[in-house]
Parts: sequence; C-alpha cells; structure tokens
Amino acid sequence: MKKNNEKEIIIVGGSLSGISTWLHLHKKSPELAEKVILIEKCRYPREKLCGGAAGGWSEEVLKYLNVKVDVPSVWIDQVDYILENDTFRYKQKNFFRIVNRSEFDYAFAKNAINRGLTINQNESIINHIIKNNQVKIKTNKKNYSANILIGADGALSTVRKNMKNKIQPRYATGIEVYSKINYKYENEHDKKTAVLDFSYLKKGLQGYIWHFPYLENNKPMMNHGILDTNFFRNKPRSDLKKLLTKELSKRNIDMNDKQLKGHPITWYDQNPVHSQKNTILVGDAAGIEPLLGGGIHLALSYGDIASNAIIDAYENNEFTFKDYSNRISNHIVGKYISKFTYLASKLYNNELDIVEVLQKTLSK
Repeated sequence: MKKNNEKEIIIVGGSLSGISTWLHLHKKSPELAEKVILIEKCRYPREKLCGGAAGGWSEEVLKYLNVKVDVPSVWIDQVDYILENDTFRYKQKNFFRIVNRSEFDYAFAKNAINRGLTINQNESIINHIIKNNQVKIKTNKKNYSANILIGADGALSTVRKNMKNKIQPRYATGIEVYSKINYKYENEHDKKTAVLDFSYLKKGLQGYIWHFPYLENNKPMMNHGILDTNFFRNKPRSDLKKLLTKELSKRNIDMNDKQLKGHPITWYDQNPVHSQKNTILVGDAAGIEPLLGGGIHLALSYGDIASNAIIDAYENNEFTFKDYSNRISNHIVGKYISKFTYLASKLYNNELDIVEVLQKTLSK
C-alpha cells in the first residue's frame, strides 16, 4: 500500500501543459485523475515569460475542457507582418487574444484545483530514478514513488535532464521587455493589432521582432521582444539586444531604463527522447515549433496526448511509453510542428521568401 504522501502519477510543473494533462485526464478518466499530484516550484501567480499570444486552436481546447479563463485580454483583429520594404497584413476578427501569462496560467490552474487537483506549490524536483518498475522522485520537500512521472517543467526541464538523453534538445532564444504604452508612437491597442517584424531576415536573424498590446491589471501595456530560433546552428548569431534596442528607439523607448528578460525556448526535434520507462514529457519540456515559437495552443494539446498515453498504460499495465513519440507525431500537435519545422528550414535557408511562408502558415 502506498504511503499517504504518495500518488501513482506525479506531474512536475504547473504551467499550461501540466495542468492541461490533468484536466484532459479528469475529463476522460476521473478515477485516474484522483491518483495525480502536481508539484510546482513557485507559487501562483508566478512569472512566465512569453509573448502571450493564445492563438491556434487554444479556445477550442478550452471549450472541450469546459474551462473558462476569464482574464484581461486583447483580442487581435489584425496582424502586421513587417517585411524589409513592405507590410503583409492579415485581418480576421478575434484572430487570437494576447494575455498576461501569469494571470492566464493562474486562472487555468484554478479550474483544475476547483475540480480536485492537488498542487504542492513551492516544491521542486531534484532528481528521479527508475527502480523496480516504479519511478522514485526526490524533491526539496519529500520523496515519492509513482507509476508515472510527467515532465511539464519547461524548456530547462529537470525531468528531461534526469532522463540523461544522449542527444540534447534544440534551443531558440527570446528576450522581451514590457513598457507603458506611448500613444504618440504606438497604436496597436487602438487598432487591435499585433506586429511581427521580419525585416532582419536578410541580415541574418533567424527569427523576428514582435510588438504586442496586452493588459496588466486592466491597464494598456506593450510587450516587445525578439526571437532567434537558431535553426541553423552553423550560421552567425545576431546581436539580439542591439537589434531590439534599435527598433525600440523608433518608438522612443530607451531600453536602458527597462528590465530585459531572456528565456530559452525548446523546439521539438524527433531525435531526443521524449519518454522513457514510467516517464513522459509535455509542453516546452518536449518542445514546440521553431518558426514562430508559438506554444500556448501546443501546450494545451500536449495534455490530450499525455492523457491518452496514461489511460492506455493503465489499461494494458504497460508503462514503457515506447510509442509516445509516435503519438505526438500522429496528433495535430506533431503535424503542426512538422509543417512549421519544414517552413522554418526553407525560410532560414533562403529557399522560400517570407510572404510564401506566411501564406502557408495561414492556410488551413
């Protein structure tokens, strides 16, 4: 019999993919959901660096889960893709919304808490080992023994590191800065517009600069950032701070007065292992797409993949998760990542121009 402080399924990480895994499991198999405990290294609401674009099929997943995330949001009706000498403009009413991730994640987690999920906050994993068909987990507070460990602990996943993969994941780099809106130079709020600036592609940047309107405590703010996907590692790296500083100066923003925040982004690669016996990865720990770096809709849908794998493991009493990578590949998540990875390879190798790529990303 298990001790009182032990559960059969441990989720590490209380971001979107971890919470989504439990919500999907709760919808499909409430009895298995009762066997879960989630550990989160911080306390909600905690900082989450992200542009906050909840696009793709995010709203469809929330509807499927019967989850409402009522947080201050800016609904985007127009996206301006800035090219070197032109602008590619796409219009669609309520195309997606931009959120503050600390607020969004907390509201999402409260849905799970209200349905019965136990979350141990301020608890972080130290290591885990597989022993006697169980996964033994050590945290800063206690030890666990479980049938399944789910790594939902982000791009720098401790769970993934402890899996000791021989092939390391691929990383993109993002830096961002938040600022009060300056209406003399910035009209994104008024026009419900998000800006993706690809002007530096021909100068070697394997990515783009973004300018997103969002709300913080219901006050209009701006989120500015730059992404370097580092898709081709043999190509020279761009000076991200220099490029972002240059663009922000056009908006009369002195970045020296701002707090720069940098963060890695793991993009999905089929070579690293995404599972091992008794262990699976979801969300940023497994990886997202390397073209635009969008991760919210993917994080929400990783929960569908993981929950199905967990249910099948219990039904078959087989916890190797050997087919987990195939599950990802055959899911909409894997197909979407595959498409965007292909487009990234063509774009950053100058085989497709940005307009062609954007048209393909917007096509169904």
